[in-house]
Amino acid sequence: MPTKQKEGGNRCVLTLPLLTEPWQEHIIEKRFKIIEHLKNQLISIELRKLKNLQRTKAYKNLIKQIESVPKSERTALYKERNKMLKDAGFSQYTFMDDMAGKKSLMQKHFESHINVQIAHKAAIDVWSSFEKFLFGTGQIVHYQKRGTLSSVASKSPKTGMFYYPDENIFKWSGGGTKPKGGIILCLRVASVKTNYEKEMVANNEIKYYRVVRKWMKTKYKYYLQITFAGKPADKHREISTGRVGIDIGTQTIAIASDKSVKLLELADKVNKNHIKKCELQRKLDRSRRYTNPDNFNPDGTVKRGTKGHKLKWNKSKHYIEIAGKIRELERKNADIRKYQHTCLANDILAMGNQIYIEPMNYKGLQKRAKETQVDEKGRYKKKKRFGKSLANKAPAMFVTILKTKAEQHGGEVYEVDIMSYRASQCDHTTGEYAKHGLNDRWRILGNGDKVQRDLYSAFLIKNSNKTHDEIDLDKCSKTYDNFKKLHDKEIENIRNEVILRKRRNISSYGIA
Repeated sequence: MPTKQKEGGNRCVLTLPLLTEPWQEHIIEKRFKIIEHLKNQLISIELRKLKNLQRTKAYKNLIKQIESVPKSERTALYKERNKMLKDAGFSQYTFMDDMAGKKSLMQKHFESHINVQIAHKAAIDVWSSFEKFLFGTGQIVHYQKRGTLSSVASKSPKTGMFYYPDENIFKWSGGGTKPKGGIILCLRVASVKTNYEKEMVANNEIKYYRVVRKWMKTKYKYYLQITFAGKPADKHREISTGRVGIDIGTQTIAIASDKSVKLLELADKVNKNHIKKCELQRKLDRSRRYTNPDNFNPDGTVKRGTKGHKLKWNKSKHYIEIAGKIRELERKNADIRKYQHTCLANDILAMGNQIYIEPMNYKGLQKRAKETQVDEKGRYKKKKRFGKSLANKAPAMFVTILKTKAEQHGGEVYEVDIMSYRASQCDHTTGEYAKHGLNDRWRILGNGDKVQRDLYSAFLIKNSNKTHDEIDLDKCSKTYDNFKKLHDKEIENIRNEVILRKRRNISSYGIA
């Protein structure tokens, strides 16, 4: 049976820079490598254990039974399978014992650097991936690639990691008996300056610490993340009451409230860096082809390696330099994207605290089309969908930030029933529903008004009924005149900004 951590309650995180010296960074890097190694060792042990279970007759027969029975009748069989997995050692506590138990030598071999509690936290991370694979939607358990581990955490604030705010010192100790609990690393922490940081450190209960590393230009920089129990300190932001409707696309967001109507591009500041990244990626490909000509077929495709004879790739100094620049641009874009999403969420909460959105399956939009289709001219249609836009704009990440901020400030995010709501098809003036093509960016309503499709959808989403499964036509009629004035004003602003080149004219706006 999958086990869940009974932590409960709200959590908030404060991040402080670590002021490290080169010799300290060497020790930190060594500890990151040890955790990567321990995780991969544990994954190997558990996969071997799983393979041995899958070879048994009892497990094979049970899987055959599950596959032959309809989904509605599988509950008892799933319980039997879960019990079989638990008896075979697939639980969180068994993973912790395999990593750092009395009979395990995995953590003990590195105890001067890694204590039991930190090893246990690494084992819990491995269990989470197995839990998704065995009981959820996970397809495969991946090994930790060398150099990809981004953080190391403790299980509690009383073992292994300690923070002393009065002295601005963070201690990261090992777990061995020599010398005095292993190698103790004393790191200087940037002093707490703002009132927000002071209030967070003074008033909240610490749950655990995490050391995070981020690649900056040519080296790693290190940060201390302190996870507190409860909600974060109040920043005294302006929060309004009222309804806000949001229609989120792959690149744009339409917002409708009683105060304002907005049609915006999500994370528009990442566009310049994305263009630079594409140019560098083309340089990287040319360099790779020039230094590895034997790894490509005559048609330019990569040769397939055979078992025991993998392709060897030579990387020139120029290649490594370009790859470093791409990595830096990706980091910048991630920070810019998160910052802009946070600012936008604050702006929406200033419009109203009852936020209505239409849920979207972003994972489905990322997948390539399965069927091969041909257009009218006999050319094959692209199978690509919205993967690049979703990667650049991260609308799902924005929704997560919005929900978190709304909860912190006493607001709420409601999701309308997408199957029965059909905001893109409804005309509130007639009460009728009609399908429209994706290229139809403007709607002609029954009263003759012309409205932008996304903004009108946001307006309809705002006017949801109590059960959030239908549009309240009476609310629409009462608030439509105000919406139309704000709508026309926003469209005029967009046109002016496009002419002055202050805004990019996206095709989904539908503005010529």
